Amino acid sequence: MSIIFYIKQVLSGKTLGRILFNKKIIQYSHYLSGRVLDLAGGAGSYNSFLPVDIQLVRTDIHSEENSCVVDFNEPLPFLDNSFNAILLFHAIYIVKKPKILMEEINRILKPGGLAMVASPFMQNEMREPHDYRRFTSEGLERLFRESGFSNYEIIPYGERFAVVAHILHPFWYFSIIRLFIYTFAQAFDRLIPKRVRKNHPTPIGYFCIIRKS
Repeated sequence: MSIIFYIKQVLSGKTLGRILFNKKIIQYSHYLSGRVLDLAGGAGSYNSFLPVDIQLVRTDIHSEENSCVVDFNEPLPFLDNSFNAILLFHAIYIVKKPKILMEEINRILKPGGLAMVASPFMQNEMREPHDYRRFTSEGLERLFRESGFSNYEIIPYGERFAVVAHILHPFWYFSIIRLFIYTFAQAFDRLIPKRVRKNHPTPIGYFCIIRKS
């Protein structure tokens, strides 16, 4: 992420968690190709970071422009092996039975296909329309494994200082204040010993790359 892009993101009012999440999309979006299903796509605020040549199928629980209505607490209305990639961003916490949804994702994903899952960890409750859980990295690993996946990477983003800056976002009223606080928070995060970050992680969230065998 370039400095100019980072500053624009801060000045546009985005939380630090959203900025770091967008950074992960930009970093890994080149993996996406072919027919891509975006579960819980909503307004598609990150669409501009996705490759322009993919065939994007957007869904949401509500009727939205250019999206189809899908309740992912029910079996997904798609054929087996029908997508090259599937996105599930900031929605796994509202799913009543995450294992069933991940099994459905496994079912409709083509062999060799890719799933990207973003899961919040140290964040406020987000009742959109519900908020049931927060997964640890170990919990995500178990969820993926029990859903039939064996090839996955779980990547934390943000740490203790970034978490505080993110949660207190409503108090950083002026953009210039956010710019300084977000920048210093990330700098202080880098001072946390690697041993602490590895054994006692406290991220804003996890960005997961999952491949179907």
